[in-house]
Amino acid sequence: MNEARLRVIRGGLHPAAHKTERRFSSAFATDTRLMGVFVLYIHWIRGEADTDADLHQFFYIDTEKFGLETYRGIEGNNAALLYETEQTLLGGLGGNKTDITEDEATFIIQKYSDMAKTSGTGLPAGKEAFAFILDKKVSLTSIEEDILFRKLCAPLESNEHAINYFLMRYFAKDAEAVKRLSTRPIPMSMAPNKQSETLCKNTIEPYINPSGVSYLCESLIENNHRYQLVLSEIYMNARRVSFFCIRSCFFISASEAAMMLGRPEYITIYEILIEPEDLRKTLARIYPGAMQKKRDGGCLYLQFKSNNDHLKESVYRLNDDIRGVFFVTDQGQFIAVAYSLAAINRIEKELQSAVRMGLRISERYEFKESVFYEFMQSDFLDFSDFVDYLNEFEPGE
Repeated sequence: MNEARLRVIRGGLHPAAHKTERRFSSAFATDTRLMGVFVLYIHWIRGEADTDADLHQFFYIDTEKFGLETYRGIEGNNAALLYETEQTLLGGLGGNKTDITEDEATFIIQKYSDMAKTSGTGLPAGKEAFAFILDKKVSLTSIEEDILFRKLCAPLESNEHAINYFLMRYFAKDAEAVKRLSTRPIPMSMAPNKQSETLCKNTIEPYINPSGVSYLCESLIENNHRYQLVLSEIYMNARRVSFFCIRSCFFISASEAAMMLGRPEYITIYEILIEPEDLRKTLARIYPGAMQKKRDGGCLYLQFKSNNDHLKESVYRLNDDIRGVFFVTDQGQFIAVAYSLAAINRIEKELQSAVRMGLRISERYEFKESVFYEFMQSDFLDFSDFVDYLNEFEPGE
């Protein structure tokens, strides 16, 4: 009898089957680069027809210090989850989406991943899911980099618009943005400090002189709760800075800074008559992009404006991008805060459905300056008690 021939067959999947094909579908980025942060989104198609295998990637990028800061990846095409993730990451940026190419998206991820590594923070959780992007070979010419930068920036509509962005980027030590916002090299050494500073307020006034029209700027900057007032002069050419000089700079106290940043505040107090979870669901429906922060005594919600038009004004304030502030206290109060009578009236109308469900207006207040932040820092649990406390110190009382 002939000996049977045995053939060894390897088990398991073919090695090539482990490599999941990813094909680029589309990508966009927000045009908020000049705000210091932007979001990049990439849609990859995985497989030929199985849409449940699609990969959606969201990257939150800090251009000042941390680089690629946050990553969110979603497998499949769950529309509700995609919308929720997009609102969470994009809701506070106030920008528009602009389409970008695969090479541009790859360049961005690699650039800001390197920044995250050098900053010491490292890549965010989930980095394994975008490791294949870091392995891609891509390079852009200087012209292509300039085109990409312009895609990431909102169009500059006036000299005031350009000046506010320029000063914001200059005090943040963002040399790349300063270079692209100027017609000539601007030395970063003129900045009053080596550390990154936040532009809290800026006032612009045109000044006619023998050399033409310049702009005198009074800038309030802050770092680690230390405030400085910087006086500068700027010349513009085609909405780009052609000359910049700091004329003077000096420290001011926190109380002086608070006076400069002061603005009217309108507050409506609601009594909560429903379960906290039902109220949270209602707020999520009315304000899907609101940022949530857990605080002592309750939960804070910040709802931002849908644009960054406050940078177009001759008087810029850092927090003018906030449309409304909401605080759900552990004591059963719901506090709505806005910075104009029109804004608080709009908010009250938006909350009418919640009122029908179980919110009842108990009090309305108008203040000449901000007091809500003081309430948040105080030991008071009830806003009405806090107001009574403030009234005890009114002049003449």
